[in-house]
Amino acid sequence: MAKTSTIIFTLFGGYINPRGGEVWVGSLIKLLKPFGLSENAIRLALSRMSKQELIQRSKIGRESYYSLTKKGNSWMLYGKHRTLERENKKWDKKWGLLTYNIPEKLRHLRDNLRRELRAMGYGSLGSSLWISPYDLREELNKISDKLKVAGYIETFEARYTGLHEGLKLTAKAWDIMELEKLYKKFLKKYSHLLSKLKEQVEKKHAIESGECFARRFIVTAEFIDIALDDPMLPLELLPADWAGLKAREICFEYRKLLGQEAEKFVDMVFRDSKLKKK
Repeated sequence: MAKTSTIIFTLFGGYINPRGGEVWVGSLIKLLKPFGLSENAIRLALSRMSKQELIQRSKIGRESYYSLTKKGNSWMLYGKHRTLERENKKWDKKWGLLTYNIPEKLRHLRDNLRRELRAMGYGSLGSSLWISPYDLREELNKISDKLKVAGYIETFEARYTGLHEGLKLTAKAWDIMELEKLYKKFLKKYSHLLSKLKEQVEKKHAIESGECFARRFIVTAEFIDIALDDPMLPLELLPADWAGLKAREICFEYRKLLGQEAEKFVDMVFRDSKLKKK
C-alpha cells in the first residue's frame, strides 16, 4: 500500500484543491476509507504532517477543516509533476556531473543535499560524485540557494569514456532493478483488473460511483508512490521493455475510464461537508 502521506497529497492534488483546497475531517476520513485506514491512523498522519508544516487545521465550532500549507502545496505540486507529468526524454549522450566538498561540521547540509539530489533524479557514483543524463542546473541552482551550499558544489558536462556504458553504468548509480521490480508488481496486480474493467465498460455494466473513486484513487496513489523514486532516465539507459512505461499507461487508462464517476462521488461527499459546515 502507498504511504499515508502520499495518499493524502494525492487526495489534495486530485480532488480537494480543485474544490477550494479545504476539507472537513469527516469527509477526509470518508474519502480515505478505501485504503483501510482507521480514523486514528488518519488523525495521526494529519498530526504528523501538521508538525512538518505541510498541512494546517482550522476550526469552525467543534469541527476541524484541513488544507495544505504553502510548503505542503509546493510538495504536492512537485510530486504531481514528477510522477504524472514527466516523460522519459531523448538523450544527447551527455552527462551532467556534480561534486561537492562539504566539511564534516556541516554534515547536516551534506545529508540534506544528498536527499535533494536523489529527489531531483541524480544518481550516485560515490559519496560525493553524482550524475544525471539531463541538464538539471536550473533546479540545482534553486536547491543550492535554498540549502546555502552553492560554494561547496562544482558541476561539469561530460561524455562517458569508461567500460560500463548504458545499463551497466545506470545500475551503478541508481537502483533500477528494484524500481523495475516494483513496477512489475504493480503490473501484475492491475493489468488483469484493467482488462476486467474494460469488459465491464464495454458491456455497459454500471459501477457505483464510490467504487469508481476508490479504484481510481488507489491505482493512482500506488503508482505515484513508486514513480516518486523514478529518475525517468532515457529509455536507452533502461532495461528493454521498461516496465515503467506500461505501468504509467495502465495508471492513466484507469484514471480515464473511472474519472467521471469518481468526480461525481467526491462532489457528493463535498456537498455533505458543506451542509455540515452550515
